[in-house]
Amino acid sequence: MAGSAFEAATASDLSEALLQNAGGYGLKSHPEYNAKGIRHANWIFMPSLTSGLYFDSNLYKTRSSADSSMVGLFAPSLSISSEISRHRFRVNLSGQKKHAFSKPNASTLSGRVSTGARLEVLRDFTLDLGAGMEARQYELGEADTASDAKHGTRREAYSATARISKVFNRLRFIGGGTVSHFNYHDVEARDGSTIDQDTRDGTRYSLIGKVNYALSPGLSTFVSAEYNARNWKASGEDNRDSSGFEVLAGLEVDKRGNFHGAAGIGYLHQNYQLGSRGDISTYSFNVDMQWMPSPLLVVKVKGRQAVEESSLDGQVSKLTSNARLSLDYELRRNLILSPLLSFKREDYAGSDRRDNTFRARLEAKHLINRNLKFGAYYDFETRKSSEADNSYDRHLIGITAKVEY
Repeated sequence: MAGSAFEAATASDLSEALLQNAGGYGLKSHPEYNAKGIRHANWIFMPSLTSGLYFDSNLYKTRSSADSSMVGLFAPSLSISSEISRHRFRVNLSGQKKHAFSKPNASTLSGRVSTGARLEVLRDFTLDLGAGMEARQYELGEADTASDAKHGTRREAYSATARISKVFNRLRFIGGGTVSHFNYHDVEARDGSTIDQDTRDGTRYSLIGKVNYALSPGLSTFVSAEYNARNWKASGEDNRDSSGFEVLAGLEVDKRGNFHGAAGIGYLHQNYQLGSRGDISTYSFNVDMQWMPSPLLVVKVKGRQAVEESSLDGQVSKLTSNARLSLDYELRRNLILSPLLSFKREDYAGSDRRDNTFRARLEAKHLINRNLKFGAYYDFETRKSSEADNSYDRHLIGITAKVEY
């Protein structure tokens, strides 16, 4: 989920950020271990570098004959922000390199740049603008990479967002929109041929409106509505164009002492131009909550149901349901234990295929000082598919180190 509408770079990011106006807030902070950054005039530069090494028991996410490897991680980032009078500006740059030592073709390289501005036009009227570009390489074994590809599929995504927010006494009105363009690169197959990915190129448009009503300080109700249009390059019997909408109603809580977040439930519909594709109509939900039952424990709950595009042959779309529960428990002030459980269900439209993916993770984080953090984790993932050949089990165990200034 996006940290905030200010940082949103895709339609789904904007939708989820607008669900929770103050997204990205954490109930528990450790200011004595936070990097201070480099200050120059009104600007703050915050560089960081994360590196790691982990063992992957099933690189390609296959049911049998799993290939394993040690994998190295290298992920630099730079955040630049400024507060000038009532306005805010931010630029984020990040990259990630994963190198599989035993299977170099399973290595990936990705990067992202995003920029945003929050302009306080009036005391009760703000304008948010954002743009971003992401160059991503999917891992072999992911649904977004062809099963016979020699290496992970590469994709660029270009996005632009805008929103306005106006307050009238207890009412707050929010309106926004996003345009996202996707460009997929052809990929080499294992037999040396080329797998055409051009039909996956396309553009998504999204418009969202939301109204909040404050019931009391820190508690409000909301109603939101989103319209989307998805136009893809594929035509004829491969046409994947569609349009749809989603409406949500729920509560937002901002009791920053021990409870913060938002939860909404509603209805969604996605209509495909090619009737044989099968429309999707069902309930939807979006939850992002944090609760601190004690000074040492933070409980986080997230959930989302939405329609996503499918890259599998013969499958155009899928209804994806996600649920995640995570804890942050302080064994000591600078030693945090973080267990996580998540579940993901993917129902593919127009077919009987259904994938259920369960994940369990246990991570320990040691905060050395403002500039250095260490971590160690174990991660288990299992997918059970109605098509047995697409099921798999995967184990990850690794260590990380983060240097920031």
